[in-house]
Amino acid sequence: MIILAFIIGFTATVIGALPPGASNLAVIKARVKGSYQDAVKLSYGAGLGEALLALTALSFGMVVQEFISMNYWVQYLVAFLLTLVGVYFIVKKHSQKNPKARKQSQYFVGFILSFINPPVLIYWVVVFSLLSKWMLTAGSHPYVWTILLLTGVFLGKIATLLMYSKFGSHIKQRSTSSPNSLNRYIGITLIVLSVLQLVKLVVS
Repeated sequence: MIILAFIIGFTATVIGALPPGASNLAVIKARVKGSYQDAVKLSYGAGLGEALLALTALSFGMVVQEFISMNYWVQYLVAFLLTLVGVYFIVKKHSQKNPKARKQSQYFVGFILSFINPPVLIYWVVVFSLLSKWMLTAGSHPYVWTILLLTGVFLGKIATLLMYSKFGSHIKQRSTSSPNSLNRYIGITLIVLSVLQLVKLVVS
């Protein structure tokens, strides 16, 4: 039954990662303007970021949720950072120069876009809260259970983003969309997430 940890991690990640987000759009952009290897590297970085988020939620879920809810400045800071990164993508101009440096940065870009994502952190807190009773009786090998869970999270994120990469390949074949347009889409997505975060803060 311990293999269920992997299945839960994989399935929950796919469900959470299917809606279009910043990392999804970044993978599409990487595939359109670069190569399949660029998209894979970005997916690996995003998978690591997602696994660390899940581990954070698993280890300190309620503490993190309570800290965020009691310290509104953290939420405003996250919204500001999302806006800042969004503006960066909007004003960023694509350049063909120094392609090697661009490729080396894909791991980091994927990690940042996936890890700095409070809604996903809350998502994992909710997932683990719903599974808390089952997790207490999941077996006598908690470390193995955790490793399998995080492996499922890591591979689930990669699988979902590589599916988006296929969509990016389709766009590359059928469209003349420029990398700058995709940068703007990513930037706008991040800014929208920031605005939604601010609206949630004001309403609450």
